[in-house]
Amino acid sequence: MKSTISRTINLSITCENSRRDVLHIPYALNLIFVFTVLVLLVSCAQKPVKTVEEDTQKITVTDISVDKNNNNYEMNITTDGEALFNTYYSKTPYKIIAMVENADFSAELMEYNYSAGIVESVNLIPSANFATIEVKLREDVSYSFSQSAQELTVNFKPVSETKVIGKSGMDTENISVSEHKVAKHVESYSNLSSGSDLLVNIGLDGIVRYDYGYLDDGRFYLDLFDVKSELSRKAYPGKGPVESVKVGSYYPPQKVRFIFEITESMPMFVGQNGNKLVVSNNISQVPEEAKYIVSMDNIFVNNYQSIVVKLTNNVPFTKKVIDGNLVLTFDAPLKVLNSVKNVLSFNDQPFKKAKVVEINGKTSLIVEPNGDIYAKVDKMPEGILITGSFNEFSKADITMKEQVKPIESAEKSKKNTKKEDLISINIKKMDVKEAIRLVYYGRAENLVFGKNVQGTVTLYLDKVDYRNALNMIYKENGLMEVKENNITWVVTKERYQQMQQAKLQAKQQEKEQKKFEPIYTEIVPVNYSNASEYKGIISSVLSERGNLQIEKRTNSFIISDTDSGIKRAKELLAKLDKPIPQVEIEARIVEVFDTNNMNIGIQWGGNYNQSATTANFPNTINVEGNTAAMGPSGSGYLVNLPVGNPAGALALSVGNVANTFNLDVALSALETQNKVKTISSPRITTLNNQEAEIKSGSTAIIVPTGDNTEAEEVDVGIKLNITPQITPNNMIFLNIEVEKSTLGQVTANTATTEEKKASTQVLLENGETTVIGGIYENSETNTIQGVPFFQNIPFLGWMFKSKQNIVDKKELMVFITPRVVE
Repeated sequence: MKSTISRTINLSITCENSRRDVLHIPYALNLIFVFTVLVLLVSCAQKPVKTVEEDTQKITVTDISVDKNNNNYEMNITTDGEALFNTYYSKTPYKIIAMVENADFSAELMEYNYSAGIVESVNLIPSANFATIEVKLREDVSYSFSQSAQELTVNFKPVSETKVIGKSGMDTENISVSEHKVAKHVESYSNLSSGSDLLVNIGLDGIVRYDYGYLDDGRFYLDLFDVKSELSRKAYPGKGPVESVKVGSYYPPQKVRFIFEITESMPMFVGQNGNKLVVSNNISQVPEEAKYIVSMDNIFVNNYQSIVVKLTNNVPFTKKVIDGNLVLTFDAPLKVLNSVKNVLSFNDQPFKKAKVVEINGKTSLIVEPNGDIYAKVDKMPEGILITGSFNEFSKADITMKEQVKPIESAEKSKKNTKKEDLISINIKKMDVKEAIRLVYYGRAENLVFGKNVQGTVTLYLDKVDYRNALNMIYKENGLMEVKENNITWVVTKERYQQMQQAKLQAKQQEKEQKKFEPIYTEIVPVNYSNASEYKGIISSVLSERGNLQIEKRTNSFIISDTDSGIKRAKELLAKLDKPIPQVEIEARIVEVFDTNNMNIGIQWGGNYNQSATTANFPNTINVEGNTAAMGPSGSGYLVNLPVGNPAGALALSVGNVANTFNLDVALSALETQNKVKTISSPRITTLNNQEAEIKSGSTAIIVPTGDNTEAEEVDVGIKLNITPQITPNNMIFLNIEVEKSTLGQVTANTATTEEKKASTQVLLENGETTVIGGIYENSETNTIQGVPFFQNIPFLGWMFKSKQNIVDKKELMVFITPRVVE
C-alpha cells in the first residue's frame, strides 16, 4: 500500500519536471518538444491517481483456537494478511475482547464456539470496521498477550490460582454485615394480585430460609423454615390468578407452608427484602434476592468436630486446600446477620479457626486446621457441614495432608465398583462426540448427539468409573444427557432447556384442548365399600370440568367428565374397591378361683354344787356356766366359741363321784378348699381394621328403694375389644383391650363395680397365639374371736378364743389366636 502511494507521487514529479525543461530548449526545437510534452501531459492526465481508500482491501480471520493446560488458557487468532490487533479486558462482566481492524471472519469460522472451565463461551461479532472476538469468562483472570503481523496470542488464568491464601498472609476484606435478625414468626399476609398479575406480600419479623416450587400444575408451595405462624387464619380467599391459599404449620422440621391454588401453571419468582417476602409472576415486582448466613455453630463430640453454617438459600461453592487451609468460595455474594459471630476460634480441636471474609470480591470461608487433620465438606438442605478429625474418615473427600491412608481408602472404593464399569483412557484434544462414544464403547447404549454438540476433550484416566468420566465430560462442555426409551440423547444445556420448554408448552396446549373435549356421564358401582368413603379420592383425578355425585340407593358414583377423566376415575376405583380381608379371632378365657377356709373353735364349761356347808351363810353353793347352750353333762358352757357345721369335734367331760364338780370341754374344727376353673372359648370374625368385641359375663339389675326410682342394669364379666390389621407380609397386628369387672358394694340407692383392665399391641404370624396373663387377685382374712382379757393370758389364752383363716386366689388368663380368612 505504501509503495503504490510512492509511485504515484514520483510520477507526478516527473511530469512537472518535464514542464520546467521546455523553458531551456532552443526555439527551433520548441515544436518537437512541445508536442512531446503534450503527449506526456495527456498520458499523465489519463492515468488515474490511486488513493489509500480505493487500494485498501479487508483481510480475513482464518483461525481461532483456545487450548487449556491445567488452569492455564491460550487463545490464538490468525489472519491471512498483515493485521492491527487491539486487546481489552472487562470485569463487569468478565470478558477478554480482541478486535482486528478492517477484517472479516471466514464463513467456516463463524460456527466456532468453545466452552470449558472458566470460559463460558467464545462469540464472533463481525462489523463494518472490525472483526471482534469476545471471550466470556466465569471468573476474574490475569492475562497477557503477544502479537506478530498475522497472529495474536492471549494467555490467561484464574486470579484465584495466583493468590496465596494461608498462613503466609491472607489478602482478605471484611464481610458485609446486615442489621436484620433471624425471623421467628410469620406476621402478615396480603394478596395484591389483579387480573393476570400475581403479587403476594408475606410479612415476617426477620430474615427467613425458604424454598418454593410446584406440587402439580395448579398448586404452588412456599415453605418458610424455622418460623411459626401468627396469622389469624389458615385459609384465605383468592384474588387475581390465585383461587385460594392455605396455610399450615409443620414439625419436624419446623416450618410454615403456603399452598397457592392458581388458575394455571406460570413462572413464579420469590424474593426477600428485609422483613418482607414477595411472591409474583412478574420478576420486576420481586426484590433482588439477597442471601444471608444466619448462623455458624461448632459441635465437638468424640474427637470429631463439625462446623455448621446455615444459609437462607442454597448457594453453590467451590472448595480448595490452599497453603494448608480449607477455603470455600461461594458463587454468589453473602451477607452475615448482625447476630452471627463470623470468626470462631477453638482450642485442642481439629479446626483452629473459622472465618468468613471477602476474597477478590467473593464471599469465602477460611478454615484453619490445627495441624495435620482430615476434613470433609457436605451440603445440607439448610447449608454446609464441615467435619474434621485427627483420625481418618471412612469416606473423606478432602484431606489436609497427603498420607497413605486416604490412598488406601480410594483403592477400597475402587474395589466396591464393578470391574466392568472401570475404564482407563489417555486421549488429547479428541472431539467430544468421539470421546463420549469411546467411553460408552462395549456397552448396550444407543447414542444420539444434538446438532450443537461440539468441543474437544483431553482425558488421562486410570481405572475410573465410566459414569464419573461421562459426568466430567458433560460438565466441562456444558452438555446434558436425556434418556428416552432405549436411547441416550446428548444435547447442550440450551437445547435441553428448549426441550423442557417445548414439553411445558405441549402440556399447556393439551390442557387448553381438554377444555373443548365432550363431556360424558357414566354410572360406576362401588361393590365392597360405602361410596362416600372414596368420594374425595376419586374427585381428585377428575378434570376441572368433571363432576361427581353419589347415588346412595345403588351405592354408585355418577361421574360426568371427559373420556380420559372417567377412565382415570375407573382405574383408581378398581385399585381401591377390593374385598376387605377378614380376620377370625379365637379367644380362650380361663378363670381360676382357689379358696382355703380353716376354722378352729372351743367350748368349755362346768358346774360346782355344794348342797350343804358348815357355815350358816352360805349354807349351799351352786356354780354353773352362764350360756344357754348345754354341754353333754347338761351344764352350761362358760366359753362358747364353736365352729359352725364343724367337720370334726372332740368332747371331754370330767367330774367327781359326789357329782359336786363337773367340767365339759369340746374342740371343733373345719377346713374347706374350693377350687374352680372356668374355660370359655368364643370366636368372632371381623373385617380388617374393624374392632371386634367379645363379652363373657352377666347383667345385674339393681332396684333402689324409695319412690320414683328406676332399675339400673350393670354389666359385669369379661370384655375383649380387639382391632386387627393385616400387614403387607400377611402378619397380623392386634390392638387388644381386656376388661374384667365384678359387682362391688350395693346400697339402697347405688351400686358399684370393680374393674381390672389391660391393653397391649402385638404383631403375630397368621395363626400364632398370644397370652395375656397376670390379671389376678389374692386376699387373706384372719378372724379371732375370744373372751376379753382372758384370751391374752399366756399359755392359757387358747382356751378363751377361736380362729378363722380364709385365703382367696383369683386369676384370669386370655389366649388369643388370629387367623386370616382366605
